[in-house]
Amino acid sequence: RLGFLDHPDREECETLLASMPNINERGLAHCRAVERFASAMAGALLRAGYEPAPDPGLVSAAALLHDVAKGLPNHELEGGRILDGLGFPRVARIVEAHRDIDLPAEAPLTEREIVYLADKLAQGPHLVSVEERFEAKLRLHGHDPEAAAAIRGRMARALRMRTRMETAMGLDLEKLLGRPKPA
Repeated sequence: RLGFLDHPDREECETLLASMPNINERGLAHCRAVERFASAMAGALLRAGYEPAPDPGLVSAAALLHDVAKGLPNHELEGGRILDGLGFPRVARIVEAHRDIDLPAEAPLTEREIVYLADKLAQGPHLVSVEERFEAKLRLHGHDPEAAAAIRGRMARALRMRTRMETAMGLDLEKLLGRPKPA
């Protein structure tokens, strides 16, 4: 693909999402919110001179397409499979990881972590705190001790990622994105 982007542009992303029978208006609004938050974080990292510098186009495409297979079993892996089939392996790897990441302390932040965290800040189309996002999951599944433990583990990893991202950007997410709306 020499001379071509290794990720779809916005129009291609929107066309792909519109062609997916499992993506409704609420899902589309969520994908657009994740893209908005992820793009803001990528821009802040670029302004801060963070290395490795994120690719804004890759962040935008992966954020828009992160839930391309929502509603299907293992939607993050199925989304990666779909995107691999379309010739977008870098986007596929980000989509596959958007549900949960445990980043070692020495590993750098990449487009993958940006999209992951942006997804944790979007409940539907709305900006929420990481805590609000996971508390909603706990209300749904907290009666199951195994599920509750898994949710708490994912929340702890998301909170660590938020701290890493804020440190790298040199500002807090509330200042960058605005105050999260109450759930």
